[in-house]
Amino acid sequence: MAVQSHPHDMKNSVVAVILAGGQARRLGGRDKALISVNGRRLIDKCITALEPHCHRIALSVQPENSWAQDYGLPLLYDRPTPNIGPLGGIAAALYWADNQASKPAWVITTPVDLPFIPTDLVERLTRQEADVAVACSDGQAHHPVAAWKPSLTSSLENFLKNGTQSVHKFQSVCKVLSVKWETSAFDPFFNINTPEDLTAAEDILKTMTPDKNIIASKAAS
Repeated sequence: MAVQSHPHDMKNSVVAVILAGGQARRLGGRDKALISVNGRRLIDKCITALEPHCHRIALSVQPENSWAQDYGLPLLYDRPTPNIGPLGGIAAALYWADNQASKPAWVITTPVDLPFIPTDLVERLTRQEADVAVACSDGQAHHPVAAWKPSLTSSLENFLKNGTQSVHKFQSVCKVLSVKWETSAFDPFFNINTPEDLTAAEDILKTMTPDKNIIASKAAS
């Protein structure tokens, strides 16, 4: 796998967008971002995980997500139309980044429902020579957990005009590399969709010390 040099100031070339517009229908229809895991909202855990590694963070939300205004972060809405799933949020993320005065080299996207985002996520995804670098674990690609080149903005918007809303299908027409993480203790990309998932996440956190809520994962060989 070809790997780029990764200068210490790479943080200044990376922005992150948290995909936070979904509802947990199997958890009572609440905004996923506001679900608490051992006393901390998922949105707060994501921001804490990404902030040290990115120049700027934005939230991809729905217009009715009034809670998002309290964070003082840029709020992005699905492109080209609302409620088209994660790919609409990713399109908004790329458009936002591509129109920055100082355009970043990479846009990191991640769903809000990941309580264990690895501390090395940004560093490992953004050192690849690709249009898109996708996080993988346990033989599974986590397509929305990815680093994207802002130059993909036009290609993605044209792709969406054809009515396809699959993140995987769009990535299949890009130059993509997979970046693997180990799952020796638990899957670092474990996500919360059900009451059982929430209980499992809380059980995992109980085995960790308070300052280890965000886990550095060991790269898979």
